Amino acid sequence: MQLHKGNHMKRTALLCAMLVFAGAAHAEDGFSASVGADYSTGDYGTDTTTKIFSVPVTARFNDGNWRYKASLPWMRVEGDPNVVPGLGSLDNLNPRGRGRGGIGGGEPTATETGSASGIGDLRLAATYSFDTGRALGIDVTGNAKIATADEDKGLGTGANDYGIALDLYRDFGGTLLFGGAGYTLLGDSDYIEVDSVLNANFGATRRVGRGSLGAMYDWREAASDAADDRSEITGFYSFPTGDRTKMQVYGFTGLSDGSPDVGAGINLTAAF
Repeated sequence: MQLHKGNHMKRTALLCAMLVFAGAAHAEDGFSASVGADYSTGDYGTDTTTKIFSVPVTARFNDGNWRYKASLPWMRVEGDPNVVPGLGSLDNLNPRGRGRGGIGGGEPTATETGSASGIGDLRLAATYSFDTGRALGIDVTGNAKIATADEDKGLGTGANDYGIALDLYRDFGGTLLFGGAGYTLLGDSDYIEVDSVLNANFGATRRVGRGSLGAMYDWREAASDAADDRSEITGFYSFPTGDRTKMQVYGFTGLSDGSPDVGAGINLTAAF
């Protein structure tokens, strides 16, 4: 399942329990909206700690086997200008990058830390859930990242990305096992060159009372030679807070320099 990362977007999400159970149960048609808060910190293999805080606002629409999603975060990033949310440490040659204060197209200044805030990248996704007639569920998702984040503030790359993902899941007596893989065509900007990447994940979630408790492992190929692969583990708990509302809390830890060291978040969703 794909996580929403706003970021670190992950959590761009929020999380897989919400998406998996929606697909497995063919969630009720209609509109839902959510708002969350996500915080992460890590050095990403640099000498500077980078802190990322995001508040993603997400809208979803279910129509039969189709699910549509749009998400836009507000973000604040403090740290190395070479660390780009969602991608980790890259060669960011933008002289106006976070904390650099350069003008025009010259070389970056020596300052290698700073803070910036603003709107992040817009993320769009469309998912089709196949009715296999069996216990196995299959989702295919097409997604796009529209570069609405300010690249001069280091909130994004300044280029659009496009991807596709395949997710499988199956319920075993209240325990849902899931896994997926995807490919993302990352776009180059005037200052950042990146490679297209593969990603994969697997995990499980178990119904506990009225809620669900789970964990997942997520891996993503490095976006450039200057970065390391992302590798992290997330634990989460999702539970209803009303007849048409639910909340999710989660925490995660990185297993490589490509991921933040630690992070946590919360998300509230309401159906209409």
